[in-house]
Amino acid sequence: MLVFLLWASLFLSSLQEQNGVLLSGPQNVSVDNDLKDQRIYVTWEDDPSSSRVPDKLIYDVEVLLTDNMTEVHSEAVDVRSDQASRKYHWSWTSALPLECTSHSVRLRSRYQNYTIYTHTVFPNSSVVQVDSNITFCCILGPGQRLEYMKYNNILMNTTHIIDQSYAMVVHMQSPSPPSCINVFCNSPLYGTCVYVGYPPGDRNLVCETRDLESVRCHWDTGRATNLTNQRKTHYHLNGRTVSNCYQTVRVDQGERNWTLTARNPLGTLELRDTADLKKRAPTEVVASGVNASVQWQWERQQYHILLMVCQVQLNHSGHIDMRNYSGIGLRSVVLHGLAPAQTYTVQVCCGLKQHFWKWGDWSKGSTFKTKEDIPEALDVWMQVKANQTIILWKPLTVNQSHGQIKDYEVTWGRQKTIIHPPQNEFLISNRSTDEGHRVTVTANNSAGSSTPSIIIIPRLPHRSKTSMKIVGSDGGFDLSWSASPNASCGYVVDWCPTHTKCRLEWVKVPAGITRARIQSGKIFEEGVRYTLSIYACTPWAPELWERREGYVKEFPKGQIQRLAAEQHGPDTVLISWTGIPPENQTAFIHGYIIYYFDTSHPSSLRMFNVTTGMKHMPREDVQYSETN
Repeated sequence: MLVFLLWASLFLSSLQEQNGVLLSGPQNVSVDNDLKDQRIYVTWEDDPSSSRVPDKLIYDVEVLLTDNMTEVHSEAVDVRSDQASRKYHWSWTSALPLECTSHSVRLRSRYQNYTIYTHTVFPNSSVVQVDSNITFCCILGPGQRLEYMKYNNILMNTTHIIDQSYAMVVHMQSPSPPSCINVFCNSPLYGTCVYVGYPPGDRNLVCETRDLESVRCHWDTGRATNLTNQRKTHYHLNGRTVSNCYQTVRVDQGERNWTLTARNPLGTLELRDTADLKKRAPTEVVASGVNASVQWQWERQQYHILLMVCQVQLNHSGHIDMRNYSGIGLRSVVLHGLAPAQTYTVQVCCGLKQHFWKWGDWSKGSTFKTKEDIPEALDVWMQVKANQTIILWKPLTVNQSHGQIKDYEVTWGRQKTIIHPPQNEFLISNRSTDEGHRVTVTANNSAGSSTPSIIIIPRLPHRSKTSMKIVGSDGGFDLSWSASPNASCGYVVDWCPTHTKCRLEWVKVPAGITRARIQSGKIFEEGVRYTLSIYACTPWAPELWERREGYVKEFPKGQIQRLAAEQHGPDTVLISWTGIPPENQTAFIHGYIIYYFDTSHPSSLRMFNVTTGMKHMPREDVQYSETN
């Protein structure tokens, strides 16, 4: 524990004229110590405004034990009038270790038999640590009286030590912004200032190479020291002053120790790290790609003999795919499983596999496009109308086409027809009703033709099926049906508005599943009736299995037309009207409500229901009889 306290001896300079010589006390007094050599150092200056003495000027220096102000050493220092510099130095070695007790220094000037007593600050412009308790001492000249002591312009409590010595204790806090805190005795003109801060708090030194030729060290500076200018923290890396933490070394040096020394007036800190230049990751990889192959070059020859591990990052439409590769002097890789005719951006970063420590920097992105491949098979279906059949197929997506589709080839019997996008249907007309037909459709791009898609058109006419009513929900239909014993390859569900010409939409359901959620790509409209047909996929032609009719959401509207009443006998009336045509119905009609009343008694309103079930007639009649 350091017992040597920082004492401030405050000296108020007084000017006296003796025999025509203007004398002034010492100025800018500074006291320091070296605990290693057990020495106290004192520096001071003459007042430059003072008259130069004709001969020597004497300074008396006294060293005292601060606790009881006992003198342990005194010495007179001669100053010659012809000395060019007016800054003086004095030092003294203590027999008692300075750590054992605190010391004070008193300094006065003397010319011949005349003495100028002063009071000044010990030490001058000191640096102390935040939260430390520092004792400042004011030593007055003979006959002088203490008026006050202030710290940071705050009046402080003082303690009378002995004779002309007074002290105050201050708990040091760092000012914001960092600056020197004034300490003075009796007058602001005479005193000192104290800098308050922290010793170095740096940590986590890391030294690394990215090019196998130079080393860059970095660390965390930790808490701010609040010390600036000449008091700020200075750094040395392996004994050399550093500012940007960058040093060039030869690659064959291999492992090397790095020591960072951080020093400011409040302390010294050492950080160490071990860096092996041959165990660092390379950088500045240049990537280029053609189709599914990626190559790059190393900027330095050393990489060609090192066992490398590299990461290849592929970005395709925002999807990131990371792949790892390794090899000696690795400079190229082949990427498998890429989608044909797609654009990718590739980046590469590498490290050393044997002594991996961290990855190098990513290369700049390189963009390439893969070659085209043959398209996937088309999803083909049919729409039968009387003696005509339209062969339909869904356009391939980008991921299915594997390139630009040039055309479609439709083969029917001995006929072959070429269809160009965006057309994706083919009409077969005037076919006979007593035989099926096999139709093949393929898609073609620059890489070749897709696997043929085959559909067999059934004989005409279709076996009729009674439609079952269905009501949808949430913008679609939930279907379920009974299993067909012939559905060896699953089912096909197609749909279209019941009373409007349209192009069928369809979905294929795998074998063994007898339910499906139907969502239209064109959005089902409310109040529109749709017919949904379920076909069993067989080794032969598709077989119509079940049929549904319904609205995704019913939207009742419409108006009865041509309502009429005809008298039939004294107590019977025949009521007739024209119903809403099926194509105009926006909901299922389950019946009608008839209201009637005696015109002489309007309040005698009566009603009865007429139920129709699923029967819809262009004209409906109801005979009503009532017994009076």
